[in-house]
Amino acid sequence: MIHFPKHSIFGCLFLAAIFAVSCGKGDEYAQEYYRLGREKREAGEPVQAMQYFINATQSRTHDYKLLGRVYSNMANMCRQAERHEMAYEIYTLSTEHFALAKDTLAVAYALNNMAWEQAVLGHKDSALMLIDSAVSVCPSEMVQSKVIESHAAACLYAAEYDSAIWYARNVADTLYGEMLLAQAYAYSEQYDSAIFYATHVAAKTTNPRYLDDAYYILAHCDSTAGRTEVVELSEKRTDVQRELEQYKSEMAQAVVLLQQSRNKRPFYPWCLILTILLSLSIVTWLSYKWLQIRKKRKIKQIATHLLQSKDAKREIPWNLYDLPSKLQERGLSEREIRIATLVMFGFSYAQMADILNRAENGIGKDKYLIAKKLGVSVKDLQNAVFDIACRN
Repeated sequence: MIHFPKHSIFGCLFLAAIFAVSCGKGDEYAQEYYRLGREKREAGEPVQAMQYFINATQSRTHDYKLLGRVYSNMANMCRQAERHEMAYEIYTLSTEHFALAKDTLAVAYALNNMAWEQAVLGHKDSALMLIDSAVSVCPSEMVQSKVIESHAAACLYAAEYDSAIWYARNVADTLYGEMLLAQAYAYSEQYDSAIFYATHVAAKTTNPRYLDDAYYILAHCDSTAGRTEVVELSEKRTDVQRELEQYKSEMAQAVVLLQQSRNKRPFYPWCLILTILLSLSIVTWLSYKWLQIRKKRKIKQIATHLLQSKDAKREIPWNLYDLPSKLQERGLSEREIRIATLVMFGFSYAQMADILNRAENGIGKDKYLIAKKLGVSVKDLQNAVFDIACRN
């Protein structure tokens, strides 16, 4: 059995304290990276924003709510780059972290985002299951409005246009609801209604993604109603597409950066683990050596006292540091163990003969046999017994 010195425990506690402090710093770093990522994203610099978000996820933080927001932003960027499978994967991570933070509203929104991605990918059944999960987690009005949009999107991408129109009408007061209605009416060849809602969308937003869809609908709907206005709006699509292509290109670079970071194994956890293990080994080894030095010092103090004592025979600590059992493991007899103990304390042949009531010649012969069993010379026997006594 291995016995660890008690001082190694203090070393472990010291390292644990350092690790706890580093985790606290990790929370601060993660918050700062998240703030910088949001600033860069709002400034239209998606690549730099993604790098800051990646740094936030690699910080040693246990702020699960913050990590959930970080992953949500990363997933949104994947969605904007039209990398919906990766967006779904990152939204899943966001959901897991919000769940750890016990933020039910955020979990519901994250589940709804997952449902939307499944809808875009054409997995209607999976989308509806996620929508039900979102409502069951947090059945609030805000969540209800969002899941209706996702339900409409699921029907739209499943080519169930009548159902899509029915659900989208329930959220017609939102920009995305109007966009869904415009698309559903266009696909079902109800062009007047499609133009009506597409025109509304074009007048309400400057978002290039919504504008591109709206102008596309306006350009391809065959209707005489408001024809002049339709042509004027649809002609603007060229500028919007140019802006959108540049935006998508930058967003795609950000997603590539994310993909590379996910494919690359993070090095710092293994580095940290190896550092801790190495530190524990060093602390344990130093503690072991320090205890050996203490034990040898105590043996020498006892030896000095015994050699000066008038009644050394009665004061000898025969079982000091469990020496008899340690020597017995090495094949020494009881008589040889006693002689080895006296050798360790530095008694002369005459003193050992007197203490053991033996002849000096017999002592010398036993001493030779003991040295042979321990694999050392007679000259080094005292140090060898010292070492055996001091071992744990």
